Amino acid sequence: MSDVLVVRADAFEWMGAARPESVPLFVTDPPYGRIVDAEWDQTWTMHEQWEMTRLIDRALIPGGTAYVWGGIGKPGNRLFFEWLSQVEARTDLTIWDVITWGKRRFYGTATRYGFAREECAMLVKGPKPATFHVPLLEEKRGYAGYNPEYPAKSEYKRRTNVWTDVTELFRGKIHECEKPSRLAEIMIETSSNPGDLVVDMFAGSGSTGVAAAKLGRRCVLIERTKCNMHITEPAA
Repeated sequence: MSDVLVVRADAFEWMGAARPESVPLFVTDPPYGRIVDAEWDQTWTMHEQWEMTRLIDRALIPGGTAYVWGGIGKPGNRLFFEWLSQVEARTDLTIWDVITWGKRRFYGTATRYGFAREECAMLVKGPKPATFHVPLLEEKRGYAGYNPEYPAKSEYKRRTNVWTDVTELFRGKIHECEKPSRLAEIMIETSSNPGDLVVDMFAGSGSTGVAAAKLGRRCVLIERTKCNMHITEPAA
């Protein structure tokens, strides 16, 4: 994985020195903001969320894409939704889509539906993405399409913005909020080309780097902690 660079540093400081309009794709899972009982999440506020957004906006190439994970939060603490509602007004980023990852395991109470989802904002710098490869599922359609004048372009079903085919990790996690690398694979396959640069500002276990290396992309993983990663780091 020689094309994956691990940077053990503060993401804000490192990205602040990065060249403007140099990154085609961000795939990142920032802290949620006082949802997880961990120091890195308890200290995350809307200020940090906007600082991250400013740096993404600055670093993206025109037409570049950023996938930013988030959640619905709790009453009185809807950081992700509040942030998303203002993105287009405060930056050059367009909300191209909001993806829901549907999980198999859920939790609930006597007065709530079983909760089994996470959200990911797909942001594009400018009016439309420079790169978008139509993502397909492994499941075949079984029919040519509803309108015979416009038959389907593939025998496989097209992926929607609700993803239920990627199972969450039940064991073997090396980070408490680790996601399967397949999620990053879908984003990288869809929104970049071989050889493109992918940046993860909050790399955690390094699953974005695993996906990028598998797909022949260059990748920078930024993580300030010394947590373990699924990739081999060069000796210091």
